[in-house]
Amino acid sequence: MSERSFISIDSVSKHFGNVRAVDRVDLEIGQGEFFALLGPSGCGKTTLLRMLGGFEIPTGGEIYIDGEPMAAVPPYQRPVNMVFQSYAIFPHLNVFKNIAFGLRKEGLSKPELEARVHEALAMIRLEGYGERAAHELSGGQRQRIALARALIKKPKVLLLDEPLGALDKKLREQMQLELRDLQKSLGITFVFVTHDQEEALTMSDRIAVMSDGRVLEEGAPSQLYAKPQTRFVADFLGAMNFFEGRITGRDGDGYTVEADRLGPVTSTPLTGGFAPGETVTVGLRPENIRVTPVSGEVPAAVTGRISNAAYLGDRTHIYVRIDDAAEPILVAVQNLEDDGLLTGGGDTRFALNWSPSALLLLKNT
Repeated sequence: MSERSFISIDSVSKHFGNVRAVDRVDLEIGQGEFFALLGPSGCGKTTLLRMLGGFEIPTGGEIYIDGEPMAAVPPYQRPVNMVFQSYAIFPHLNVFKNIAFGLRKEGLSKPELEARVHEALAMIRLEGYGERAAHELSGGQRQRIALARALIKKPKVLLLDEPLGALDKKLREQMQLELRDLQKSLGITFVFVTHDQEEALTMSDRIAVMSDGRVLEEGAPSQLYAKPQTRFVADFLGAMNFFEGRITGRDGDGYTVEADRLGPVTSTPLTGGFAPGETVTVGLRPENIRVTPVSGEVPAAVTGRISNAAYLGDRTHIYVRIDDAAEPILVAVQNLEDDGLLTGGGDTRFALNWSPSALLLLKNT
């Protein structure tokens, strides 16, 4: 266990019969971090969160919180609280009683209890809602009440199991920022489970990407997005074009690669420890590609024809087919102004260009 870690997950596994839901996971989470467990359904992220909360017992390994082993500690004695996707608001209790529920056994006087609840209501910006019935709350308000009920116990760690999943897109985006601001103001360690890539990128200090019960990569959002080490992470975090390639040598501070649909290209910087002749997967983000009509003035890395386009409001996704290739290349163009890009007709050829540093080389493992 690292001396600097607040939560240490040490070779933790969880088996359900022959199924390895979590398989030898090692993670270190710092105090006051907003840490996301990200991955598709069935990857083991919720099982790992439930083991942090004490609702599942590890098959192997140990979990430490603030230096203390948790194996023999039941959920109600752990310094954690949990917010579920369903919010679990008691329908027969009003807002005040829902928030105060966890404090009833602490022996607080009535003035102390009321002060704590009113402080919690102010924290979630729902002052004056104490007498409101549960069925009178909107989805966003229910989410805030669930947060207040969890935080009023002043846990060292707050566990969140996809708490924004039931909200519509606009409210979810608003609550992402509010939740992030709340966490920073409180300084409490948040461990957040989500399958939503944008949500993890927006809210987290660090992200662990999981698949098949294991952590494939962990790091800062910008690091995982810009420089992923595996094809799975590159594909899961945002859109990505992939090309099969082979290392042909080195050119200055970069590798030369013969890539499907791209031909000979150079990738920089010189990292990854690739050898000549080694097969690799080349990744290229759609937003890192420049698309312009072919002209003699601007050289082109590759050229092709637009086969389809999808208008998405702030941007347009353009699909460019390179000659007879079966799969087009996706290009993302910001709709800053009407540049007439798509008015050239189906026979117009377009040039695609990118910076050598935009090409990612991923090992075929």
